[in-house]
Amino acid sequence: MNKYVSNSFDINYAEAWAADQGGFSYQLAQNLLEYLNKNKVVAKKALDLCFGTSEYLAVLSKNGIECHGTETAKSMVEYSQRNYPNIEYKFVKKLTEIPFRGKFDIISCNHDMINTLEKFSEWEELFKKAHSSLNKDGIFMFDFYTKNKLENWNEVSYEESEHMDHVRSIKKGIDNKCIMNSIYYIQNTEGYYAKTFDVTVEAYFENSQIINALQKAGFKKIELLNMALEKIDKPETRNRIHVIASK
Repeated sequence: MNKYVSNSFDINYAEAWAADQGGFSYQLAQNLLEYLNKNKVVAKKALDLCFGTSEYLAVLSKNGIECHGTETAKSMVEYSQRNYPNIEYKFVKKLTEIPFRGKFDIISCNHDMINTLEKFSEWEELFKKAHSSLNKDGIFMFDFYTKNKLENWNEVSYEESEHMDHVRSIKKGIDNKCIMNSIYYIQNTEGYYAKTFDVTVEAYFENSQIINALQKAGFKKIELLNMALEKIDKPETRNRIHVIASK
C-alpha cells in the first residue's frame, strides 16, 4: 500500500468529488437546459447552492447564463476558482445563506445537499429565501433523498478505478437521520495515494411536508421529477426526487 495522508474536505477531496460526481452534475445541467427549452423558460442568471466542483454551473455558463455559486467547503471554492474562473463564487458558513444581491431566474441545490439540513425549519428557511431571491417566473430546483430511501438505508460499498478507490458506508442514525461516511484514495502524479474523506448527517422528511412548505413559501407550481426532469408516478415509492418549484 502506498503512503497516504488523511484529510477531510481538502483539495484532494475536491479532486475526488469531481472525478466521482462530475458526470452527474454535467448530465443534470444538460437535462435542465432541455427542460428550460421545452417549457419556454428564459434564464439569464443562475445561482447554485453548495456547487461542489462546478461542472453543473460550467455547463450553464457555456450556454450564456450568468452563473454564481455558494459553498460551505473552502476546498471546493479553491478548486472551482482554478478551473472555472468566469463564475462568481462565495464561501458561506451555512447552506441557507444567499449573500448575492439582486434576483435570479434559477436557484438550485443539487446532490441531495438539502438533506444535510437536519431541522425542517432550515428547509423552510431555504424555501423562503429562494422564493424571495427569484425573479418573477423563476424556478427553484433541488433534489432530495426520500424517507423511503433513508429510513432503512444501511450499506457499505466499494468502487475501484485506475487512479481512485471509493469506500462508502451508510448507517441509520437516531430518529430521521442517516450517517454517511465517504473515503477516497486518490492517486497523485508521483504515484502516491492521498486519503481524503467526509462524514455527513442527512435527514429525511415526509414528501407532503416538503410540498406544503414550498407552497407556504409562495411557490405556485411544484413538479416532482426524475433526474431527466420528467414527471414521476407514485413519488412515495421513489428513493430520490428532483423538484422544480416555480414562483
